[in-house]
This record gives sequence, C-alpha cells and structure tokens, in this order.
Amino acid sequence: MTKFAGRWITTYGPMELQQDKRGIRGTYWYQGFPCTIEGQLLSDGRFSFRYKDQSGVGQGWFEQTSYGQMRGSYCLEGFNQWQDWTGQREWEGIWESSFGRLRLIQFDETRVNGFYEGVGPARIEGRLDGKRLVFRYFEPNVQGEGWFELADEALAFAGSWRPDGAPGWGDWHGRRVFPQMGLTWLVVIEAHWQRSLADGEYSYGEMLRAFFARLPHVAVRHRYFNDEASLARWCRELMYIPEPAIVLISSHGLPEGVTVNGRTIDTNLVINSLRSACNINLLHFAACLMLKEENAGDFARRIGSTVPYPISGYTTSIDWGGSAILEFSYFDMILGKGMTPEQAADLLPTLITYAGDQAPAESPYPAAGFRFLKPGGKS
Repeated sequence: MTKFAGRWITTYGPMELQQDKRGIRGTYWYQGFPCTIEGQLLSDGRFSFRYKDQSGVGQGWFEQTSYGQMRGSYCLEGFNQWQDWTGQREWEGIWESSFGRLRLIQFDETRVNGFYEGVGPARIEGRLDGKRLVFRYFEPNVQGEGWFELADEALAFAGSWRPDGAPGWGDWHGRRVFPQMGLTWLVVIEAHWQRSLADGEYSYGEMLRAFFARLPHVAVRHRYFNDEASLARWCRELMYIPEPAIVLISSHGLPEGVTVNGRTIDTNLVINSLRSACNINLLHFAACLMLKEENAGDFARRIGSTVPYPISGYTTSIDWGGSAILEFSYFDMILGKGMTPEQAADLLPTLITYAGDQAPAESPYPAAGFRFLKPGGKS
C-alpha cells in the first residue's frame, strides 16, 4: 500500500497526513496558516484530494515517486491552470552543509543514505534512532561515524562527525535547499571535438547557451568531459540541484556508449551516475547511433532493462547540421513553449520531416532515426 501518512516538507509548507481505510486527510501550513487537505487513494496509487487555504478551494493529486518523494499538481476552483506541488519526507532532500551540498535519500521508515563530494565522491549510510540519524561516512581516503538531528521545522540539522580512531568530534551543520519556483536547468555535458590545433573552434554548448539566454527561467550550464571520471563527476553534480533539469550529453557515439579521445564510455556509467538525481526531466544523447537497436529493446537491455527517466537520441550517424536544427526545435518546445518532453517528441516528426526513420526525397538531410524512451524503456 502506498504510504502517504507522515510529515512532508512541500512546496507550500510543512504537511502532516493521516491515512486509513476511510482515506487520507491532513493539514499543511501555508505562509504560517493551517490549511486542510483530504481525499482518497486511487487504484493507480495516486492521492486525489481537495484542499482549502487562504486563496480558496481547489483540487489536485499526488503520487509517490519513492518512499521519500511525492509530486503532483493542483488547480484552484474556477480556474484551469494547474501548478506543480511536490513534497519530501523530513530527511529526504538537498542540504547546504558544512562540507558542501549533501543529498539525502530516505528509503523507508529507518534507512537514510546520502552523497556529497567533499574531497571527492563520498557517501553516508545511516539509520534513524528516534529523531537522530546515526551514520557511517565513506570518503576516498578516510571513513568514520557521525549523527544528525533535525530542527523542529525540519529545515535544518545539526550534528557531529569523527574519523575512525580520532578522539574528538567536529561539527556538521546543514540547511535545506528549496527549488527556485519556475526555474529549469539545461545542462550540456560536452566532449572536446577538436583533436589538434589544426581543427577549428566548435562548441555546441555555447550555441545552446546563446539561444536560451532569452529565457529568464532557464539556467544553462555547459561543462566539458574528456574521460570517464570527468563525465561521471558532472553527472553526479545533478544530484545537488533541486530544480528540474534537461541533461544533454554531446559527443561522438556508438551503440555501446559515447566516445571521447578514442575511447568508448559505457552508457551505463551515465545512467548510474544520474540514477540518484530525482530532478531529471530528460536525458538526451546528442550523439550518433546511441539508441541503435538490432532487436527491439536492445538499449534497455544494455542499461539493465531500466530506463529511470525519459531518454532520447538517434539510431543513425546523424548529420551535424540536421541534428542542430532538430534539437533546437525539440528543446525550445520543452523550455520555451512549456511542453513535456513526451509531447515535444511526439510533435517533432511532424515539424521536422527527416526526424524519423524516413526522409522526404527532397530533404537535404538524411533520416535521423530519432527515438524517445519513456521511463521503463517503452519507445
């Protein structure tokens, strides 16, 4: 049974929910005022509700994407404008801490793990002991123990840590990071195309940055990678961004993975590096052949039969100019026109006739073989 009962930190304030056979009901505190919410658990696992606050009465829904996360939408009665409403359990979320940003994931009622960078990729493994999170931490060159306790409003924590064998404890504090409403990231992780001084300058990320600079609600970040470690690092950074993100991997490619400096990086490295980032709205491979399949489902099998978020790319050795025209339209529909990635992908072959598996006879661009995979792997 989906468990919504408990305390959540939501877009519109802390929320306490109770759940039984009669339904789900509770209170949330919007701008310091108590507001009511109640409804039923539907057969698809969604919590369908009605709410009442200072602005009036409305309706909405939540679904749990994991034990510690829920997302949904709401609409004020008399209007037809739906807005996002998300929530996290008390420990779940992104925190600005003494050692940089910390991503905590609550798996169940007792188990909480986390990630941070520190002096390199680091993690914590912990369990709840009453109100205290007791954990072990693991850094590249040291490990130790620690504990955190939440402040009453669950917006901050205080705690201590010490390396194994050390007599003294150090302080470790953190404060919850909230997403900036309406902001979406476009993160371009690009290989260096130039292989010698004779090659001219080229940067796809710089073109995208200039094009989307006109949209104040889009934050473009452009980073380069040249090996497995640098690609994994920039992918891990997505864990520490609270806003939704469109991620673009730009490189040469093969069905087995992206290629850089004459080496092929397994697609699984990208997928696994992003797996704990709950904010990915789309991962797009701007690379040749990445979604090529000899048999239906080959791509999903190569990455362990699980597509955790929407993925798009090409089955062909796509023309560079053709891919730029296609992708600028694709991303603009999502970031500029407010479409979902799935809606934009559905419309793309209608707008750009060479996007699919066949191109019109008069097209100067060959067929792109564009593919869009929904979460779970369905094309």
